[in-house]
Amino acid sequence: MCSLSNENTRRGGQTSNTGFASDVSPRTCKSAKGVSPRSVRRQSADPPDKPDQEAVWFLMRAAYGQERKAKDILEAENIEVFLPVTNKMRIIGGKRKLITESLIPNFLFVHTTERMIRKYVGSPGLSFLHHYYIPNKDENGCPIGKSGIKPLIVPDDQMESFLKWYETEDENKMFISDTESDISKGDKVKIISGKFTGFSGFVCRVKRQTRVGVTINGFGTIVTAYVPKAFLQKVTEQ
Repeated sequence: MCSLSNENTRRGGQTSNTGFASDVSPRTCKSAKGVSPRSVRRQSADPPDKPDQEAVWFLMRAAYGQERKAKDILEAENIEVFLPVTNKMRIIGGKRKLITESLIPNFLFVHTTERMIRKYVGSPGLSFLHHYYIPNKDENGCPIGKSGIKPLIVPDDQMESFLKWYETEDENKMFISDTESDISKGDKVKIISGKFTGFSGFVCRVKRQTRVGVTINGFGTIVTAYVPKAFLQKVTEQ
């Protein structure tokens, strides 16, 4: 496995290095974890839970690998964008070349208001940019609203954890999508020593190692590299 390095392409961000690699009730109401824009008309989705004027982190999907183009267009409009990338060694024409690729292909994070993002989603210059939809369900797993789906908004605390994880240099940390793995969650902890100091999440075991993970609801989980148990402090639920 090659060593990977990431470049923080969030507006105003700095370069950093890294490695990469829903519950329903017993009732019959069920839904998929994530919904592709191909399977739902944009105007049919239920609105986000936040007021139009409040800036939030939207997870957006750019079709056909055009997330870099979407980033450039939105940043030109002074909209904050976070596009995590990774450098991978590829063999091209018989020669080894370092290629920069998206850490999570076709996806980017956009920090803006619902009113503002509506101006750009599906517009002539950004016809390839769509919301990433997730099920909108009640406690019994039954759809809420007309469509039963809504745009995914990443809570601020999860986004802060993602950014801290991304900016910490360690080639053994990982992003694992919901479709790739079902991670069992252990105790909630805070890392009190080492390069991930201050990072909070749940204890998990990945590749037979103790790590700390944070789930981005409806999308995937970020996990640290190996963390010695002595570096972990259990967090008491309030």
